Amino acid sequence: MEALFELSKEHPTMPVAEIRACLKTYGVKYDEIYHNGIFIASVKSRVNWEKIADRLAMSFSINEIVGKSIEEMLENIEIEGSFKVEGGNMELRKKIGKIIVEEKGAKVNLENPDIVIKIFGKYFCREIARIDRSQFETRRPMQRPFSMPTTMHPRIARALVNLAEIKENEVLVDPFCGTGGILIEAGLIGIKIIGVEIKEELVKGCQKNLEHYGIKNYKLCNADMRKMDIGLEADAIVTDFPYGRASHLSDELEKLYKEAFEKMASWIKRGRKAVIGLPSMKFNEEMKKYFEIEQIHPARVHKSLIRFFYVLRKK
Repeated sequence: MEALFELSKEHPTMPVAEIRACLKTYGVKYDEIYHNGIFIASVKSRVNWEKIADRLAMSFSINEIVGKSIEEMLENIEIEGSFKVEGGNMELRKKIGKIIVEEKGAKVNLENPDIVIKIFGKYFCREIARIDRSQFETRRPMQRPFSMPTTMHPRIARALVNLAEIKENEVLVDPFCGTGGILIEAGLIGIKIIGVEIKEELVKGCQKNLEHYGIKNYKLCNADMRKMDIGLEADAIVTDFPYGRASHLSDELEKLYKEAFEKMASWIKRGRKAVIGLPSMKFNEEMKKYFEIEQIHPARVHKSLIRFFYVLRKK
């Protein structure tokens, strides 16, 4: 089948990278056909699309392409019960709706249809899974028991977790966990989480947040990550490094970063991924001592703050 992902377009590169990472995480065999506002993959294996949709943050829906014309779409799609048509223009939607009602005897239901037909340019599709993007809004920092003004949006945090290519019940470590934004998104999809944070106040706040969302499979450490051992090999590291005035160690950030790269490399399994946020690209050579740089995604996190999100692979 050919699967079409409806991208959110909120970032130029992360939505596509997130889809690729999720497909790889679950061993989906596919050929990438096209991506420009949408992502199309010719899928060669069985897929639990609901599981993929439950993880994605930067897409709107997953759809099966059923034709490149109205005639082809009508030949390939089975409609039992009710339907609605989305996309295209009003005239095209009315035309398709009329044909389906007359030829297939289905009923239009705009509120809760059994099938959603979606039009993306020349592609006529059947929606097979929808991403619940509203959930991320309910977890925005101000909705949590404890938050800080510099906390990233949950959608970005979830995308970073997905870029790490980590499965349920594997271990993810955030060595600068702060109030737990990344840990929350990982914990909610069944990943075992370990957070390290030097400020005791933030550790207590992080615990409140994790408990608030019903996350139980976690461990929090109040420590300087450079001076501790997590006691196991992590399957992934995902973190947003401290920066500027918000950092407890703002006067020695460069030293902190260099020592942190070395420590993270000692924690993570060979060949696995670390996904990290940095305020600049000046540390590339230092990172290359321990990791291969696979991707860099610049992103505007706040009005005056650009972060560079790296996907790294342990050498």
